[in-house]
Amino acid sequence: MTLVAESPWADWLVLRGSMTMPAWVGDAARPPGDLDWIVRPPTMSRMDDLDPYPYFDRLAPVQEWPEAAHGAARNEMWEFEEFDTAGRHPRLPPEGLNWIPAAGLDSLNDEALDNELTELIRQDARTPGGIEFEPEAIGFSSDWDYAEYEPGGENGRVRFALPWRAPDGEEGEVQIDVSFGEDLPDAPVCTAVPRSGGLPPVGLWTATRELSLAWKLHWLAADQRTHRVSAMKDLYDAVLLAELPDLHLRPRLRSLAIGTLSTEMRSSLSLERSSEYTPTAPSFSGPAPSFASPAPFPSLVSTRTLEQLLDPVEIRRWTVSGTPPGGGDSAPWLARLADAVTRLL
Repeated sequence: MTLVAESPWADWLVLRGSMTMPAWVGDAARPPGDLDWIVRPPTMSRMDDLDPYPYFDRLAPVQEWPEAAHGAARNEMWEFEEFDTAGRHPRLPPEGLNWIPAAGLDSLNDEALDNELTELIRQDARTPGGIEFEPEAIGFSSDWDYAEYEPGGENGRVRFALPWRAPDGEEGEVQIDVSFGEDLPDAPVCTAVPRSGGLPPVGLWTATRELSLAWKLHWLAADQRTHRVSAMKDLYDAVLLAELPDLHLRPRLRSLAIGTLSTEMRSSLSLERSSEYTPTAPSFSGPAPSFASPAPFPSLVSTRTLEQLLDPVEIRRWTVSGTPPGGGDSAPWLARLADAVTRLL
């Protein structure tokens, strides 16, 4: 997180997931298991490469030679200053720079992201606590089926596995997920994200609490429909967010949670971005938490809708994989979520 916050990537990446939970719920948050980022699309206007005026790198395309302007009847004596733009007002970039062509705005792909992340970590591969990362050994994979699961996702996800070694010889890896093409129904907010080791919080763009809860509810219900089982880690996070006293879900976020956010509505989200903004690895004190992931049961896919599965009566019947932090049964957590959903949805 510190590497991203201190790099140009800070304007492009939006943090979500377990790393943001301490900012919302404090010490009640579970130990984070990975870093989860969304690539925010550029907010600048695209230039038409076939008709770029007034964005030119030089004056020549809009200048007129005196001979041509005067009919080219004879040679004329002229000075450079006599070149005329005939009333046109091109916008030139600062000296030494160029305008980015429209095609250049689409240049961020999984391979480019892999190279950029590796170089970013290589520049500062050791944390203040002495943990050393191995950027040359980063594992890299693309998951293009991710869009089928993500509400509003179009392009998929890239996953990195970053190995690390502690001063005492302990080894592990950090999982970093970066997703593309996701809508952000709520504009990102600048959040002071807590860090371990006594370090001060770091400022990053993050998803809002409300959007985080809408995603969690969507994922929980989607797992129930697809696998008939949800992960305890998602249930735990959802309960903590849902019980925040000042948290409410706008109609659009309620639609996202229950899976009824229409394609037409999603296509309009880019028109509502905040005007307040334009356009990588934590320190660990121990091993990553061992929350079990849902076991797949593809032959048991439910025909019920997400809205039906998020009914408070149905929530109490959910099957959950894993145990809550501190132990115990999942039933009280399901009851708490059902009570909160009654108010929120």
